[in-house]
Amino acid sequence: INPHPWFYCVFLQSILLCFKDKLLPQAIDYLQKAFRVRRQSGPILLSRQCATNQYLRKRDDPHRYCQGPCADITKCGPVVVPEQHLQQCRVCSESGKSCGPAGSPDGEGVVRADFVLYVSAMTTERCGQENIVAYAAYCQLESELDRPIAGYANLCPNMISTQPQEFEGMLSTVKHEIIHALGFSAGLFAFYHDDDGKPLTPRSASGLPAYNESLGLYQWSDKVIKRATRLWDIRGGHMVRHTVHLLATPRVVEETRRHFNCPILEGMELENQGGAGTEFNHWEKRLLENESITGSHTQNRVFSRMTLAIMEDTVWYRANYSMAENLEWGRGLGCDFVMKSCKFWKDQHRHTRPTLSPYCDSVRSAPLQLTCRQDQLAVAVCNLQKFPHVLPAEYQYFDHIPGVPEEDLPAYGGAVEIADYCPFSQEFSWHVGGEYQHSSYCRIQENQPATWRNYGAEQYGPGSVCLYQKSPFVMEQCTKRMTYPDWGSGCYKVSCTAQGLLVWVQNESYPCVRTGQVINVSIRMNGWVYSGQLICPTCSDFCSVCPLPHEISPQNTTKSARLDPCSRSSCLVVNLWQLLLTLTPLLIGFLLCGRD
Repeated sequence: INPHPWFYCVFLQSILLCFKDKLLPQAIDYLQKAFRVRRQSGPILLSRQCATNQYLRKRDDPHRYCQGPCADITKCGPVVVPEQHLQQCRVCSESGKSCGPAGSPDGEGVVRADFVLYVSAMTTERCGQENIVAYAAYCQLESELDRPIAGYANLCPNMISTQPQEFEGMLSTVKHEIIHALGFSAGLFAFYHDDDGKPLTPRSASGLPAYNESLGLYQWSDKVIKRATRLWDIRGGHMVRHTVHLLATPRVVEETRRHFNCPILEGMELENQGGAGTEFNHWEKRLLENESITGSHTQNRVFSRMTLAIMEDTVWYRANYSMAENLEWGRGLGCDFVMKSCKFWKDQHRHTRPTLSPYCDSVRSAPLQLTCRQDQLAVAVCNLQKFPHVLPAEYQYFDHIPGVPEEDLPAYGGAVEIADYCPFSQEFSWHVGGEYQHSSYCRIQENQPATWRNYGAEQYGPGSVCLYQKSPFVMEQCTKRMTYPDWGSGCYKVSCTAQGLLVWVQNESYPCVRTGQVINVSIRMNGWVYSGQLICPTCSDFCSVCPLPHEISPQNTTKSARLDPCSRSSCLVVNLWQLLLTLTPLLIGFLLCGRD
């Protein structure tokens, strides 16, 4: 890969072409458009590691000294750093009084770059953890503003997929990991600066912040992270205290308050679960479900203005907010959504909103009750499930679930632990024999089900969206009738016209002029007649031109003539009638001749 303006990538072994030629270049291209380094630096040279792992720093000296000899090799993560990227070894005597250079002189360094990313594809111990596609971190900081100047990204080879349906998810993961290396990391919070270049966290005489032994991190100040206590509703009418940590830098506070429409919010909550590597290192999953810097990839990751804001608040980068992607989750839902438990939110809105979105409360079981993802771009299923154990008290939210004994309620919660066990509608994928087949994202052509499995006459592709089904689709032939037990939503193509939204089922179009309008579908496909009902979405969600209220017909159903499953096609019926009309004069003539 050719060097980029401020990224320099070093490949140290053969890497899958998908990663080398597609994933990494696209990830770096996005990040270079999204962020610009504020203060340019000269050629990048990394300090050598010490054989004893004991380092000394001298006041007003940017170099790092080893107490004892330098190590034979210096690593950045699992990658051995090339000699030409290293500074000359600098060592001090045991007393620390006599310090100076030793060994080979400085290498040539990396020029015309502000960050060096060492890329590898090694099956490491960390790759053995569940669903790890890649991981990354910073290696060294520059001396003036503590900005990371080198980091690594390791690809787990056995997790790379060449399936087109999975490319966007993997691309998001690579961008996510590189952002950790650039600055969104609990290990770097104590090194953030204000806009004047002053550290937000006080420094000791050594020039470093205080070290927190229990966390294994440099301790940040409350100018970076604030601690707050929430009053948290749980089952049985009880309330407990729930402690959260929030990134409270100025731009993050501004963007977070705007996103949630909550003017009293102290900042953006950080993840409080998931253990080392997840806790504190990501946004809270409950509040920003599909934001890219949450702790797990569940669906449709996007990079929001809040992630761009925290990178700018480090003072190391300028953010280009035009590169922010649209995040619908939690938008405008107010302080109750962002500062209270999901139980409180659901209880307050159960009777005042048409749905509990973004949450849900139907148990995931067979047959599946299919629904739509919040943005209506994927078929989804509520991830409420029974765990094999009782959940922690602060995450027990249910007073009643239909069909569930009361004594079992404490074991029910959303499948994603780091979302505080709050249940939500989640995109999913199909597997056969453990092998990935396709996902439920509507806009990927490759997700189109095989003809013999297309029970709802669905159509996946760039123009498709998720629509709710009012009734299950019925497939009929003259002597056969089938329905599929999993129903509730499906992917269908839509288009916009001057008159509003059109829904397409195969080659038949149905006008949608009213939200909630019922479409009666009857089409012939692959020798079967498909009959079902779809519910129209809100036109303005997908089209810029929609009918005005006074232009909308009061009729709430789009009717379609029901096809006869015993005729081969509607054309055949017409042709038979035409043949009969043609033969009628001949038949009459024949009868008349017979009478003579």
